[in-house]
Amino acid sequence: MSSEASQKRKVLVAREDLVNSLSLVAKKRGSTLYSLTNEIIEQALRAESMGVTLRDVLDTYEVLKANRSAGQMLVPIDVLIAIVSKLTPRDLEEIEKLWKEAGRWYGEYVTIRFREDFRDAQSLEKILKEIRWEFVDLVIQNEGNGMRVRCVSPQIPVELMKLISMFIEGFLEALAYKVERRNIFKGILDIYATKTQQKQ
Repeated sequence: MSSEASQKRKVLVAREDLVNSLSLVAKKRGSTLYSLTNEIIEQALRAESMGVTLRDVLDTYEVLKANRSAGQMLVPIDVLIAIVSKLTPRDLEEIEKLWKEAGRWYGEYVTIRFREDFRDAQSLEKILKEIRWEFVDLVIQNEGNGMRVRCVSPQIPVELMKLISMFIEGFLEALAYKVERRNIFKGILDIYATKTQQKQ
């Protein structure tokens, strides 16, 4: 007798449409509804044991997949700092324009990819955090009629914080936000932007 057959079973109640869809997935996989249901429950419990929900895991995966498609890549912070330190003021000015354009393009990309009007600070924060800026403590909050974006990372020079600011500002502009205020220091970035219009 197989281990699957020897396991005790319990009846679970679920919506009929979901069960029907799950049955189709199982059939497509060449599996059984029983096996697929157990696999899903096991993975949901695995996520819970890590302190997250299965929805959190899937949302993160979707953003990471979008970032890969958008050509995002991981660059060590030490490398970025070294590059920035070698740039002349004129070079930095050109690079800032490129970062802003990259942010604007990324904003347009995620809007099309996820088909959302991003007015919720939590959604924006999740997307920007998945760009792999682990070196930045990023917080986005709804404030008044707009959003406040704050980044803190003591080791980052002001020149690199300016580049990060340009990316975020371009991103916000693509989502129809206008930057009203910015403060940039070594290791600190504080931006406030208001919604200008609905995205078409």
